[in-house]
Amino acid sequence: MVKCKNCGHDNDPSASYCENCGKKITGISNKNFNIQGNETGFSNLTKVLILVCILLVIGVGITAGYLIKNNQQAPVVAINGSNNNTGSNNNQNANSVSKNDGFPLSEAPDLAYQIMKNNGTIASVTYNGVKLDKNQCIYILMKAVIMLNSGQTGYIPINSYGSAANPAGTVTSATITKSDYVNMASRTVSWMDQYKNTPNFVGITNPGQPDLSPDTALNMFAKILSDYKATGQLPQSVSIP
Repeated sequence: MVKCKNCGHDNDPSASYCENCGKKITGISNKNFNIQGNETGFSNLTKVLILVCILLVIGVGITAGYLIKNNQQAPVVAINGSNNNTGSNNNQNANSVSKNDGFPLSEAPDLAYQIMKNNGTIASVTYNGVKLDKNQCIYILMKAVIMLNSGQTGYIPINSYGSAANPAGTVTSATITKSDYVNMASRTVSWMDQYKNTPNFVGITNPGQPDLSPDTALNMFAKILSDYKATGQLPQSVSIP
């Protein structure tokens, strides 16, 4: 309401003259009210634009946080391999890594160690100039455990594998014996050889059970081979996480 300076009457905000005494209402802008008037200081369009801007800022923040989190969990890593045999008894050239010849078994413990340094998971690794995706790393580490357990030497094939379509895993904390993790490696490698795909999960003692997700399995086998790198022997058990 607009109060008349002459008689004190409360007039409609849009009034130019006092409804009581007829004097011209001066000194107050009819456009500058926001309590009971019909105008609020911001048009509806302005309000909509402000709301859109706020939502865009929130959306950008959420997206940035998601990307940062993913980059922290699954980095792309460049690694130069070691020049030692890390406990294995073959004399192959440790720096010879190619998709035609395969991945040297002697280098697998060092690959595992580098993955462990990156929180146990990666998006891809460039190892001595050869790029390996996560699925190839899962295969290489599991195949390495099988070969080391049976006293084999040589190279591990570097093939292409599809990602798990619906990765899942219910077990996040456990202690797994050597016989169990070797059996898990054997089952997973056989699956990947047959279907050219990473399984959605790996059962610890019972095949087909959704125990370990691919990421958890990669982390576990990276831990196993990192221990082998330090001791020259496969551990009798491994704990997750």
